[in-house]
Amino acid sequence: MFSGRKEAGTLIVDNHSPFTPNILDCMKVLGENYLCRKFSDAISYQDLHFTRVILSGRRKNSKDINVVNSRIIKYCLMTNTPILGICYGAEIMALTLGGSLARLNNPLQNTVNVTVLQPNPLVSSKTCLKVYESHKYCVAQLPSDFKCLASSSFCKYEIFSHKQKMLFGTQFHPERSGQDGLMLLSNFLKLQ
Repeated sequence: MFSGRKEAGTLIVDNHSPFTPNILDCMKVLGENYLCRKFSDAISYQDLHFTRVILSGRRKNSKDINVVNSRIIKYCLMTNTPILGICYGAEIMALTLGGSLARLNNPLQNTVNVTVLQPNPLVSSKTCLKVYESHKYCVAQLPSDFKCLASSSFCKYEIFSHKQKMLFGTQFHPERSGQDGLMLLSNFLKLQ
């Protein structure tokens, strides 16, 4: 299905998120070599040979988007390719690997404070982040081989990761979270 060859740079999978342009702006600010593909092109293109992958959020539910993103997540797990799931990207990562979601009583669209629970590769030097959230669901239960890295009063699993591999999820949108988000993305881009 995929070859083992990897190229420098980051594949950004656009799941029709209104915030994908913000991700691209962050990549430019950070000087990252990247390729952005719509979800429908990402799996058929030779994009999964990239050094790391970012899954964007999404605007509305789609079975096709879920299928493609699940395949990418499984590929990254199998090859230990660093992957960052943002909002929906984090949610589909949790679902694909055995976690669950919960619908929020009220959709969240605001800046919130997130408490970092333990040092980690994405936010090793901070204990609190100010981040932007925009979602109706949140991860309710992590897959058994994942751990919680940060939490808020709105969502228990704001940042989570695989216990042994480089799979990360953020319930919030680092691409719209100012310096805290840019720092998180910069740290993700340093993972090998």
